[in-house]
Amino acid sequence: MGLETHRRRVSAQKRSSILEAARKNFLTNGYSGAGMAEIARDADVSTATLYKHFSSKEALFTAVVKESAQGAGDYSGIHDPKDSAREALHKLCRAYLAQQFEEDGNALMRIVIAEVPGAPGLANEMYEILSNRRNASLRAQIDTLIEQGKLRPHDSAFSVRICTGMLKEVFVWSALFDAGVTLPPDTDEKIHAIIDAWLKLYGPSTAA
Repeated sequence: MGLETHRRRVSAQKRSSILEAARKNFLTNGYSGAGMAEIARDADVSTATLYKHFSSKEALFTAVVKESAQGAGDYSGIHDPKDSAREALHKLCRAYLAQQFEEDGNALMRIVIAEVPGAPGLANEMYEILSNRRNASLRAQIDTLIEQGKLRPHDSAFSVRICTGMLKEVFVWSALFDAGVTLPPDTDEKIHAIIDAWLKLYGPSTAA
């Protein structure tokens, strides 16, 4: 049992090293420019070990994207039950933007956009991980606010798309075509303007 536990620990450490090396390599060289041999070298593992964990470069990139989205794509526990609808929505919007700008979400999306003609499967994976799964988690939070009476009953799946669509329009799209774009100093002001528009559609008359 002790030997097996040691083997699992070593395997997990190697997998973590591979993901870290791959992330840096993809972000530096793009998908096409990243080499499996170079990633294995940077992770201090053999190429055979790398392929034991990840069968292809596409599988490795998908794992990097999933690791990036893990946690950041889970919005449970971000806001407090005592928060008003506005306070909860502000925290959710901030968490969404943090994943995009502080956890390489934009950079990974730029890689995928560049590779779509030759590897359309990457775009499908990215859309599933960084759009559908995050939206499902956001929807659960909106449903909770509805249950608490802080929002009027409505189609939460649709309203989440409206909110994230506004966030993308104001903050994200420009960053996908210019790596130098960062969150502006008036980010909170713009978030509150988005929340104002959203609450006019879905907030009760007492929403604040």
